[in-house]
Amino acid sequence: MKFIFRSLLIILGLYGLVFAVGDAYLSHAQAPPWLAVIFAVVFVGLQYAAGPSVISWVLSIYWCDLPENVGELPAVNREFVDRLCASRGLPRPRLGIIRSGTPNAFSFGHTPADARVVITTGLLEMLTPDEVNAVLAHELGHVEHWDFVVMTIAALVPLLLYQVYVFGRRVGHFRLVGEGAYVAYLISQFVVLLLNRTREYYADAYSSHVTGHPDQLASALVKIAIGLVQSDGSYRATPAAAERRRDHRLAGAMALMGISNVNSGRALILSAGDAAAAARVMRWDFTNPWARLYELNSTHPLTAFRVRALGGDGGAVAVPRDVASAAMSTDFAAAGTAPARLGWPAFLLEVGLWAAPVLAAGVLVFGDLSKRAMASAGMVVSGWAAPALLVFIGVTWIARISYRYRGDFQPAEIASLLGDLTVSEMRPRAVRLEGEIVGRGVPGAFWSPDLVLRDRTGILFVLYRQSIPFARLVFGLASADDFIGRSVVINGWFRRGLTPYVEMASITPDTTDTTSATRTYSRWVQYAAALLTAGIGCYWLSVR
Repeated sequence: MKFIFRSLLIILGLYGLVFAVGDAYLSHAQAPPWLAVIFAVVFVGLQYAAGPSVISWVLSIYWCDLPENVGELPAVNREFVDRLCASRGLPRPRLGIIRSGTPNAFSFGHTPADARVVITTGLLEMLTPDEVNAVLAHELGHVEHWDFVVMTIAALVPLLLYQVYVFGRRVGHFRLVGEGAYVAYLISQFVVLLLNRTREYYADAYSSHVTGHPDQLASALVKIAIGLVQSDGSYRATPAAAERRRDHRLAGAMALMGISNVNSGRALILSAGDAAAAARVMRWDFTNPWARLYELNSTHPLTAFRVRALGGDGGAVAVPRDVASAAMSTDFAAAGTAPARLGWPAFLLEVGLWAAPVLAAGVLVFGDLSKRAMASAGMVVSGWAAPALLVFIGVTWIARISYRYRGDFQPAEIASLLGDLTVSEMRPRAVRLEGEIVGRGVPGAFWSPDLVLRDRTGILFVLYRQSIPFARLVFGLASADDFIGRSVVINGWFRRGLTPYVEMASITPDTTDTTSATRTYSRWVQYAAALLTAGIGCYWLSVR
């Protein structure tokens, strides 16, 4: 298992190198644009042709049609696949098993005639037979919908746009077209992700239709999402935890093909199997606009959105009374059941504060490109533009830091934090938490500076952030282990991205000891850098 992730990265890297080298050669050789288009089409065609063989070669798949592996997949699941394929007129796909604790499933192939469906042993162990059937139906939905071909065609579009950009730069009067193609290329990456998320919804709907039980797939999706956390002890640096970490890497490597992406349901691992906590975590996805922004860069819809889609307009699904399903059965959209929400005006303000210094820095760094684009639009770029941009970057950076690090630290409990629908990466809640450090944020990684806190109401990630070079590594290697298993008081800012977490301001071990606090200085280093940037810009303006 430990070599799978590396192998896939190497293969993807080789694909990228081949394309980059081929593209550079064609551009240097002054090849005609039509040849570049043919190169992109052939490149994608070769990926499509070789992909299934590469996947079968890299992954240790035990094919269930071989006599020695026939018992790997339970008979109830094999019979379900046979019945479904017969009723839908589908060729029966080849079924395979990967011996991995990571709960996941995926399908691949060229056409439905040579499709293969693979599930992991972790999925079989975690789900009921009916839930496994719902997952298999989802994968057969991908097969019947020809998603192999759909996504291959979609992947060709960004390559073609990139070719227009590369070859458009060579011709003066087409340069602006080439630069526009590059912008379209960047946008097309997100459009391809949107298409992939749409196909996942389509396969979910297929499973719901052919099984007649959307609750089974919904329950399976929640269980898969929270299956990464088995107990508090899973955070400790034990050989078993290290093995689970390697399985987690497999889930990341299979992000595009798998039924679930680690990031799309990452927040649910903090529920630790508790239904009420899972409901609180998912409610944020429905009510906070930041969730939609985070989803833009995801191969899969957020698990909460898939659950709601399977439940119909009401967002609730009638499911068996087990832990994962009980979390699912909550009507998250019910009026009056949630606290205050983040409104769109506040969201737009936060996005503006978040993006302003970054965008301005991009304009400054890519100054020549910006000048050409503005000149082509008839705009004159003055000599003071660069120092003015530095001042703007410094001022907006200071505003962003002040917005992200504000408030007086108030006592709180983890359960109440998970139910806060207004927090985001930009909008914090200053809190003081008391509890026990049960392990590192990355299980089995002795260098990880991030920690996991448990109080009487739940568990939460604690991030140790420093803007000082190597400070995180030093803390992870020298100090983090000293806190594991100890009661602590943590002051910090609770935030919510794809995962809820607290960014640590200070951590004090053994709640009675107030003299040995470990502090972070990230915001002060950022303030200093922002003031320096603005100061340089002001000085530059003054001497012009």
